[in-house]
Amino acid sequence: MSIILHASDLHFGKADPVVVEAFYKEIECQRPDLVILSGDFTQIGSVQEFKMARDFIARITAPVFVVPGNHDIPRYDYGQRFFDPMHRYRKYISPMQDIVHEDKDCFVVGINTARPIVPHWNWANGMISQDQIQFVHNQFRHADNGKVRIFVCHHPLVNMKNAPIDTVVWGSTEILRVLEEQQVDIVLTGHIHHASIVPGEEGKGPVLIGASSATSTRLRSQSNGYNILRILPDRIEIELIHWNGLIHTVFESLVIARNIELQDNIMLNSETT
Repeated sequence: MSIILHASDLHFGKADPVVVEAFYKEIECQRPDLVILSGDFTQIGSVQEFKMARDFIARITAPVFVVPGNHDIPRYDYGQRFFDPMHRYRKYISPMQDIVHEDKDCFVVGINTARPIVPHWNWANGMISQDQIQFVHNQFRHADNGKVRIFVCHHPLVNMKNAPIDTVVWGSTEILRVLEEQQVDIVLTGHIHHASIVPGEEGKGPVLIGASSATSTRLRSQSNGYNILRILPDRIEIELIHWNGLIHTVFESLVIARNIELQDNIMLNSETT
């Protein structure tokens, strides 16, 4: 069995220090084989915030897989924002923005959907380029069929269930087509500070999982939290976990079957507590 811990939107600069420490203890307690952080490490992209995020990540003993979010582009440093928007992210978090991870149980591809400017009215909604779509296609095309395939980006690819806002990244239709063609099992996103699970339509396509904000004080409809994925030979167990002010508790769960030969996902059961 492998355990993946997925979290998003830490927003250092607007993070609750009590929740930050509780979240760190949760990471160590869960003993994950991989930690996936899907962007927005900072609030305004300042050097101080990036240093806080870097120091937090450095404490984590498990391997950490990261992609940036729109808040990781400097908000007020316009020179960097428009001419080198990912400079601080590369310096303090990761030199890679489009990234691949492979271990004994999973094959993970992540991309940067954050942009300083996009061809529609709301830059914060992000974008996926044609080059990135081709990158994702090429990576999954060569992946081992026996491994769980996971795609990670900051912005949602669909409107998430019961979300307080509707936000879909520019280029979502094309990337979803590629993910279905390449039989990707799971999509992990953040951005809207709302955890939910959206199964693939008619049993096809990946299961889409959003994360609430792990540590930010900028909450919307949910408390802080993170997600757990347990990869077993015949199934994937998914838990959405929330912080209630004292402890972290499971509030929704899902189990999907693994068909190694067909790479098909079938919902076995779902529970909301």
